[in-house]
Amino acid sequence: MTLKATRAIFVQTFKETIRSKWLIMFAAVFFLLAFNLPLAALVALDFLPVNYSSQFLSTIITVSFPLIPLLSLPLGSTSIVEERESGLLQYILAAPVSRNQFLFARLAGLFVATTATITLGFGAASLIAFKFAFNVFTISFVVFASCVLNAAMLGIALLVSVVSKRKATALGAGIFIWFIFSVISDSALLAPIFSMAGRVEVVLPFILLNPVESARLLVLSQSVHSFVDLGASGMAMNYTFGSSAGTVLLITMLLWIAITLTAAFILFIRQDVR
Repeated sequence: MTLKATRAIFVQTFKETIRSKWLIMFAAVFFLLAFNLPLAALVALDFLPVNYSSQFLSTIITVSFPLIPLLSLPLGSTSIVEERESGLLQYILAAPVSRNQFLFARLAGLFVATTATITLGFGAASLIAFKFAFNVFTISFVVFASCVLNAAMLGIALLVSVVSKRKATALGAGIFIWFIFSVISDSALLAPIFSMAGRVEVVLPFILLNPVESARLLVLSQSVHSFVDLGASGMAMNYTFGSSAGTVLLITMLLWIAITLTAAFILFIRQDVR
């Protein structure tokens, strides 16, 4: 009975999320960003240089990765608090399902739905438009890094949803977190300033404490010859960690997921849902 209830929560969450107009809009946005019809036409006509693909990939990632948190943060940040505010959460937890199972099923439903949007909207468009310019590994790694970033954002969003008392507050907090990660702490803008001041190490917290920037540098590191080609941010990582920079970025992303989800589960278990 417990497994059946958990599966029902997962299916319900997936269906509600996948039908969301917000999710449909982002699927279209990711598809259009990756497909880029004018550039695809130039590829078909052989009007682009041989080395254009890596340059265009960098542009896609720079533009699209800051948008990924806007997919998962609003959806995840309201997923728990909305049901608590309406009284539905107390009713659901009266069923033969533990709080851990409920939160896991809700997380799984959100992750599968948002990951499907990223994979179909971003990965499928890249394969259709640029199958001759990019190898499968490059596209797969872009999708993988996008999904890791998505998981990190869902972890943060669920934590916000658990600690929030009102849906409006949770949604506002989710948007504000996106603003911090994508605008205020953009290391691509700050790194040149610190580099000119001779304080390259100062930019590291703006990279490692920002999952959006960490994911961006992680995926770009697979499409360039060295971290130096990634600009001042990449140079800072290369200067500090050398050849281990990519591993450090991946571990940082996994820590974001583990810490936020662990905190969300612990707080939810001890919380009064009334």
